[in-house]
Amino acid sequence: MKKGSPEPIAALNRIKIAETHESLVYLPHYCRDVVVLEFKTIPWLRKTVADMLNAAQATMPEGYRLQVHTAMRTIAVQKAGWDGYFKKMREQHPQWKLPALRRATNQYFAPYDQPAPPGHCTGGAVDVALLGPDGKVLDMTSPTEGWVAAYTWSDLISSEAKKNRMMMVEAMLSAGFSNCRDEFWHYSWGDSAWAVRIGAKECPYGLIDPPYEFYI
Repeated sequence: MKKGSPEPIAALNRIKIAETHESLVYLPHYCRDVVVLEFKTIPWLRKTVADMLNAAQATMPEGYRLQVHTAMRTIAVQKAGWDGYFKKMREQHPQWKLPALRRATNQYFAPYDQPAPPGHCTGGAVDVALLGPDGKVLDMTSPTEGWVAAYTWSDLISSEAKKNRMMMVEAMLSAGFSNCRDEFWHYSWGDSAWAVRIGAKECPYGLIDPPYEFYI
């Protein structure tokens, strides 16, 4: 049995969104001790989430830094990711019917056509990696790779990879984040998935646009 909470779409859609209109903050300025890959992400998060990211970083041993590789996403970016993976599944499994294709895609990309907005599109979700003292991304997956390595509590990874992974996981959880159990890198607070994971009936974050137009 898998550890962590499942996140079925039906459960996400039952969460009431009590939008607080909390502001977004610009991560490179607000989270100065965290490495933000600005060239590949929309570097904005809700203020509470950014505060929690700072708190997680503060628990890291000296020399270790969190790296943000995905923060906000626009609906257009989310759509491109979902549609691309759906196309890949359809090509790989031409015998599958539409419901099976959607289930396979939803497992790794939150759908953009449901009442519950994808977490990254709320400013409440963030994907992170961990850098060692040499500034390089630490191994958290070997000898596995791809989606086989994604399950947070995997027993298929090496002891060194698990040690590195748990350093990051424990820091994020201790700061108040909840984790998507099928993606060791994905954490959120305040979105519908967070509410499902902790057993809440409502969440404070709904769909929000970044302060500038992005073409990513």
